[in-house]
Amino acid sequence: MTTPQYAELVAFVRSEGEAIVSASRQGVDVVVPTCGDWTVGDLCRHVGAIYGYVAHVVSERLTSASDVRPDPPADADPVEWLEEQLDDLVAALSGCDADTPMWNWSGETQVAAFWARRTAHESAVHRFDAQRAHGIAQPIDADLAEDGLDEFVDVLLPAVVAYRGIEVPAATYVFDSVEDGAWRIRFGDGGAGRAGVDDAADVTVRGTSSALLLAMNNRVPWSSLEVEGDAGALEAWSRSLTL
Repeated sequence: MTTPQYAELVAFVRSEGEAIVSASRQGVDVVVPTCGDWTVGDLCRHVGAIYGYVAHVVSERLTSASDVRPDPPADADPVEWLEEQLDDLVAALSGCDADTPMWNWSGETQVAAFWARRTAHESAVHRFDAQRAHGIAQPIDADLAEDGLDEFVDVLLPAVVAYRGIEVPAATYVFDSVEDGAWRIRFGDGGAGRAGVDDAADVTVRGTSSALLLAMNNRVPWSSLEVEGDAGALEAWSRSLTL
């Protein structure tokens, strides 16, 4: 498994973002069942704000965090505004190289490639949300989902657990893709991260890469996958991790 090339990630941002726009045009007042009490319009405003913020960071080549928080005008159509922010984001990402120095919140590699990867996966999950609201949800591309699992385990999960002070009972989770690879996660006193190959699994979940990523993000139920071991550990995951 390898991370998609920068241009591929930018193309995923475009295609997944356009799919959010397309699904959202079917109605913005519909509740999104995978996002609490949000409507599709709320989802559009949320994703648009992310796109706008990242476009600002990338286009300005910022090397420190910005206080800019894009919000749509009160009378703006949320779908049209989202589409405008998507265009700005893709233009910004396309206008620089993968290794262009740039701030991000990970504390690790501070380059543009981080934002192409993060917004590609953010877009894919929220595209599922928008489509799910209208009963037309499609799985995430397998290659993108596999990289999304890598990013989730290595970047997103440890950062969120540390930042929010999330406590999940100590356990080792194994997420086994029927397509390619397995992802081993250990929760403990040190936070969350990759488990060692010798760590015994408390629970193993098997399914497609897309289904695993969506379940880890609390978008599909664990019961829709093959589960072996401590189902209570999965319940603790879902209660604690609302990403």
